[in-house]
Order: sequence, then structure tokens, then C-alpha cells
Amino acid sequence: KVTYFCKLLVSFSLFGYRCYPVYLGGTSVPLGVGTNNSKRACDQLRCTACDFRVATFDEYEWDKSCDYLFFRNNMPNFNKLKGKMNRRIGTRAYACQCNWRSIKELTALGTNQELRWVCGKHTE
Repeated sequence: KVTYFCKLLVSFSLFGYRCYPVYLGGTSVPLGVGTNNSKRACDQLRCTACDFRVATFDEYEWDKSCDYLFFRNNMPNFNKLKGKMNRRIGTRAYACQCNWRSIKELTALGTNQELRWVCGKHTE
């Protein structure tokens, strides 16, 4: 049985804090270290599949026509990406080189098994 104290030890490392659990969220969700109590959207996401930092874009959502090759060829260049972004108040667009999401509500990352995004550590 894993205790709360053990979870805290796992979440804290010598060089910073990791979110536990990891949350995504729209622009109404504050950014920072996410915990069960703070419920903040992680702004230090990293993809373990493509080894890219996950970029976030406030007040945008991804166009339905986006596909894998679009992100593979254009990440992380905002000027190239914005052609397939739509303004959407309250939404935050997330993307790495191999996956993308448009999120409006607080969402636990663990609920989406195909995303291989992890917290890359927060310094504060």
C-alpha cells in the first residue's frame, strides 16, 4: 500500500518538483505544480515518445485537419503552427511532435492512455 508520504517522496526530487497527478487544462486552470489539492495544469510537460517539450498555446485550439506529419514537420515553430490553430477563448492547445490536444476543462493526464506526456520537473 502506497502512503501519501511515499507519494510525496516520489514527487520531490533533488532538482525540483514533479506534478502528481499530472493535469492538463484550459486557460481558466492556473499553471504550475499539480497536486490532488492544487489542481494546476502542468507547464513543464515532456513527451517520452518523441522526446520533445510539449508546447502550449493559450486561447487556441487545433484545427480538425491537423495530423501527425503536420506536427512532425512544424514543431515547435509557432509561425508554421498557427495556420492550423483557431482562436477559442478558454481553451489551451497542447502539442509535441507526435501528439496534440485542445483542452478546455481540468483533465487528469492519466485518463488518456495514448498520450506519453510526463511532468519534466518544476524548479519552484
